Amino acid sequence: MTNNRNPGIDINTLIQATLQAVDPARAVRRHLSLHGSQLHVDDREYDLVGKDTRLIAVGKASLPMAQAVQELLGPRIGRSVVVTKYGHASVNNQQWPIVNGQSSIVEAAHPVPDENSLRAGELICAALQDCTENTLVIVCVSGGASALVVAPQPGISLKIMQTINDALLRSGADIREMNAVRSRLDRLKAGGLVRMAQPAQVIGLILSDVIGDPLDVIASGITNEPSAHNVLVGNNTQACAAVQAELTRQGYAARIITTEMRGEARERGVEIAQAIAQEPPGSALVYGGETTVTIRGAGKGGRCQELALAAATALHRDSALSTQHSALVLALGTDGTDGPNDAAGAIVDETTVARAVALGLDPHTYLDNNDSYVFFEQLGDLIKTGPTGTNVADVIIAIRQR
Repeated sequence: MTNNRNPGIDINTLIQATLQAVDPARAVRRHLSLHGSQLHVDDREYDLVGKDTRLIAVGKASLPMAQAVQELLGPRIGRSVVVTKYGHASVNNQQWPIVNGQSSIVEAAHPVPDENSLRAGELICAALQDCTENTLVIVCVSGGASALVVAPQPGISLKIMQTINDALLRSGADIREMNAVRSRLDRLKAGGLVRMAQPAQVIGLILSDVIGDPLDVIASGITNEPSAHNVLVGNNTQACAAVQAELTRQGYAARIITTEMRGEARERGVEIAQAIAQEPPGSALVYGGETTVTIRGAGKGGRCQELALAAATALHRDSALSTQHSALVLALGTDGTDGPNDAAGAIVDETTVARAVALGLDPHTYLDNNDSYVFFEQLGDLIKTGPTGTNVADVIIAIRQR
């Protein structure tokens, strides 16, 4: 996944611990069980005898979430639509089974919707159009669905939605602000899916990628209606707790600083670098959340890579650090794609800038051009996991060497 230049720290095990803690299939299984014909969803029961059961799964983690439901219910599911990001339909060589010829899987674009996003919206609307009181709709929801599935309101074209999405991404708006706008443009969002399925019963199984887990923001609130039974199956807090536990196992005094990190990526990067530089050797700090990037340049990168690059410049300036008690910052997008590129993030320490300068690279120039990917690619410091099949925002790990 990444080069480990820091003896005494098992970086790849830290990353694996993060991702395994929020494995979507395990998350679903923790909340669902089947006893005879009774489906238990936490403390509620649903009788499946004679039930018309349908499955909708949307988001970057839709495939493993849907597979967990499929494994439990099997042929009881009469119709299904699964929508995920390009490249995520065969994570870990998993394939979605076709049931009775009524199953569809669509890969679509993220973070700006495309024609396949529109097609996915049409398939979901069609799958819900003839629901009755005897219908049970199970909806697996994960981050990314806001772009992956679109069903524009009358008079709004895909081109308009693409233009608005692109403008929002460049503005530095956070996910709450972006999804508040998206919800007003779309028939499925802001509870629209639930209203479209009426009078069916709707169960929402939600893997959160949003700070604070607000149901009206995750996937633009696609199941956020009082008539739906929504269950939070996983979130960033679980990922951070797993990282803390693994750091402790590796012998570090680790603590979680926040699971609600937000704001400009480069500002948070500097703050995190300054914080770990003041910690005693053998300390580790864990941060969860999702920052934003206000695009000023024309480069290639993502919020985790930009945060890491800003952290590298701050670590370089800190004269208190030494090779004996060095510090590192690892920034990871849990879905495996940090921005429109193939990196999940990057890892830096107090030597990063010096190594870059030796190659003729000016980190400030790359930072100003939002070109963190190209910077780290030349240093070999990108984290590449491939699509992980999960999505609970970002985890940042800062470590002061023993």
